[in-house]
Amino acid sequence: MIIASMRSRMEYKLSFIFMFFALLVFYAGQVGVVVLIVTKFHHIAGWTLGEMAFLYGLLVFSQGLTAILFYSLNDFESYMINGDFDRLLVRPLNPLGQIVSSKFEIASMAHFLIGTTALIFGAQKAGIDWTLGKVAYLPVVFIGAVLIQGGIRLAVSAVAFWTTRNSSLVHTVIYSSKEMIMYPVSIYKMWMQVFLTLVFPLAFVNFYPSHYFLNRGAGDLLFHPLIQYLTPLTGTIVFVFGYWLWNQGMVRYQSVGN
Repeated sequence: MIIASMRSRMEYKLSFIFMFFALLVFYAGQVGVVVLIVTKFHHIAGWTLGEMAFLYGLLVFSQGLTAILFYSLNDFESYMINGDFDRLLVRPLNPLGQIVSSKFEIASMAHFLIGTTALIFGAQKAGIDWTLGKVAYLPVVFIGAVLIQGGIRLAVSAVAFWTTRNSSLVHTVIYSSKEMIMYPVSIYKMWMQVFLTLVFPLAFVNFYPSHYFLNRGAGDLLFHPLIQYLTPLTGTIVFVFGYWLWNQGMVRYQSVGN
């Protein structure tokens, strides 16, 4: 199903190319804003240009991985409204697996290009000493970050089992919320830092793990320094919760009658 989805995406090659470069331009614009601010003020809450680039690279690269795996969940509302979810239920396959593999977002390669560039530039500019531990921990952080973002998308999609429509929630929680972690979480007031750590734990996607790679210490951390190592655990918890909520929705699902 994934291969079929990729082939369907590549059927209109010009459309794919336009989408790819549109994403590049969008993220390049975001990078430009960050560079302009840091160049003007030299740092943001004590974060230098290299550190900001690395922080941004962690975010964008993990977003690319998340989009490849969970992009189709953003449009789960249409499955409910059009009655397509009923069709998935009669197949001898996991409904969630069918949805996830139905739209393999290959254009997310743009995320990898921007993310990789930001990570390499940031690591060099910030002078990261790539020890064996840091090299081994980087893919673990990406896995944890994907689980966090994927678990959130699962939870948002599961809401549609009760409300049928969830597009407004998708735009608010999925698309808009990522702007909150483009910058160091420490720039926000204490209540927002607590919110992004304990309630809506997006800070674990890039802010906390970046402290380990950048050797920033615990100067701008509200909690114990151990928190910089908790991205994998947080990702597991968030994803398990999202999947539990999804299963709860499956239990109470009733066809919309199409």
